[in-house]
Amino acid sequence: MKSSSLYQKIILAFFLSTVTVNLHAQKEGNHAGKTNNILTEANQNLLPDVLYTSWYNKNNSRLEIAFYNESVVYDNKVWAYKNAVKKPNSTHTLITITNGKETRQLSLSGLNNSDISLTVSNKTIWLSRNQDNCKRIAGKERYQLPILKNDSAIFSGYIKNYNPETGPKTMMLYSSNIVSGMQDKKMINIQKNGYFTTKIDILHPGRLFLSPKINTGYNIYLEPGKELFIIIDEEKIKYAGALAQLNEDLDKLSTLNLFNDFEVKRKIVNMTANDYKAYCLNLQKKEISQLDSIHQLGNLSEKAYQVKKLDIVFDYAKNIMEYNWIYESAIGDQNEELKKKSRRYPSDYYDFFDRTIINNELSLISGNYGIFVNRVKFLPGLRPDKGVYLYNYLEMFNGLKKGKVTLTANDIAFSKLISANGDSLKTDSTTQHIQDLWFKERSDYLDVYGIKNASNSNLKRIDSALNLKQGILLDLMRAQEILTPIVFQSTPINDTYIPYALSDIGNPFIKNYIKNRNNETKKQLIANKKNSGYFINQTPQVEADKVLENIISKYNGKVILLDFWATWCGPCLNGIEEIKPLKEEMKDSNVVFVYITDESSPQKMYENLAPTIKGQHYRLNDKEWRYLTERFKITSIPRQLLISKEGKVLNPDLGFMDNGQLKKLLEKQL
Repeated sequence: MKSSSLYQKIILAFFLSTVTVNLHAQKEGNHAGKTNNILTEANQNLLPDVLYTSWYNKNNSRLEIAFYNESVVYDNKVWAYKNAVKKPNSTHTLITITNGKETRQLSLSGLNNSDISLTVSNKTIWLSRNQDNCKRIAGKERYQLPILKNDSAIFSGYIKNYNPETGPKTMMLYSSNIVSGMQDKKMINIQKNGYFTTKIDILHPGRLFLSPKINTGYNIYLEPGKELFIIIDEEKIKYAGALAQLNEDLDKLSTLNLFNDFEVKRKIVNMTANDYKAYCLNLQKKEISQLDSIHQLGNLSEKAYQVKKLDIVFDYAKNIMEYNWIYESAIGDQNEELKKKSRRYPSDYYDFFDRTIINNELSLISGNYGIFVNRVKFLPGLRPDKGVYLYNYLEMFNGLKKGKVTLTANDIAFSKLISANGDSLKTDSTTQHIQDLWFKERSDYLDVYGIKNASNSNLKRIDSALNLKQGILLDLMRAQEILTPIVFQSTPINDTYIPYALSDIGNPFIKNYIKNRNNETKKQLIANKKNSGYFINQTPQVEADKVLENIISKYNGKVILLDFWATWCGPCLNGIEEIKPLKEEMKDSNVVFVYITDESSPQKMYENLAPTIKGQHYRLNDKEWRYLTERFKITSIPRQLLISKEGKVLNPDLGFMDNGQLKKLLEKQL
């Protein structure tokens, strides 16, 4: 072990910190004074206070078993006490536990010491209540290619001192889907004894965020095909299962961060772009050096080292790309001249990128890689502010042939209308019908062409700055553009045009993933037609200033939650998804949920999404929408209004509320 320098001694102390434990005073289950409803009082007295804690295997430091007042965590499951018997004149205690399906008998000895022995099925292991007193064998396995795969992970756990009456009934598990660029989420039900388990589909090793309640959560690291078990213990997490050591290491390494937001904002006002880049790269070098020193001590698993090193690389790449935003935030709105200067990026600003890393599929193990991809997509000064792209009709038509689409007679006739350079059409009164028919027949194709054209325009600008080569980075950025309407807006691509849509993507896994998601969306649309609880209404044929009152009058005597949204609005769709459980809770109440959008929501997308949103739906024309947005000063969506049973607007801007707060507000008006 290399520990000659003062710095390494500090790092060693940081990584192997030891906590002194009072065996009689510190009890994880707060056992004193409680009566277990499973054990008899006599048997319960046989369990010493020191037993109520977590116990670690002395040979590998892994969490082996944890005793609580009414539960035992063992073998990645939660068990109830069935019986406990202490042998006369012996330190041995026999405890029988059950989980309803299995029964195990545990034999414990040495209960008066900080170490105990545990025997199950004639196999004995020695345990310690202090993990730092156990032998630690750092994992030597490293992540290898391929990283992307279709698989799932098992995630389970136990909430200490869980109260089913006052505690949350569910938790949300959030994961960033690197291929779609969106956030996937999974609801987890919590059982009455505090146990929870779920199987979650993940495409590669990576971080997920577990949220038991609003504004509280934990980062966990999962792998396809592996299991992680956690114990949520008074805002802390303890880990068990195959991924325990990896998560423990990453938790300890989370404090290794030299980038201080406050200090950076103070310094950046006097920095040029290249000054700031050099500052960030220097911090990055120091962080990697510190990580390497920790790694050399031999107590860090190889996978944790891999993940953290890539985290550092991509975190600082993100920071460097955010120079503009941080600079403008630091100077505020007071100096427009300084803001203009902040946009002057030198031509060599992005030369720090190691293209062998950013185009390596192995980089996906870092949670910061997804953020990095997003920042590359929106590099300052490279993406058109208004999203205006030029269409070339010749290129547009050639895309059909590139996708190996069988051309029709009208396709051939349309091709003859295209000018030599492709920037215009030669139409008159005798050929207008050819153009109109072509745009109608090929509308699905034009949707795909529009996505690819916008994507390629952006990627050309990005390539001019970064000199990227074909690889995983470009494939992911293209995939995210293609999957946005498929996944987020329930608008699949016509099978005829799938080859064209995927023609610029090289990674076989990503291609197949897009095809599969496209097929899933098509199947879901068919299933959605059988949904109940949604109603697509005709907008009342009245003057614009009478539309809202006319809609409200249909629900006289009901409390109305009115939601202004759009099919293209990410926060709108996320908010609608979050409120689903509340609508289910209040389905028998006198509350109606009304959704209003406008013509910016394409008719096809609107009709596809409405069946997934229970409530009353209206799609207004531009004049009607403008009137309402001006009336209620709506400058952005989503926007929710609360309307009383008498049809009076009580609150024209509810703002963010969690489901519990919103439910109380609605019930107050009933």
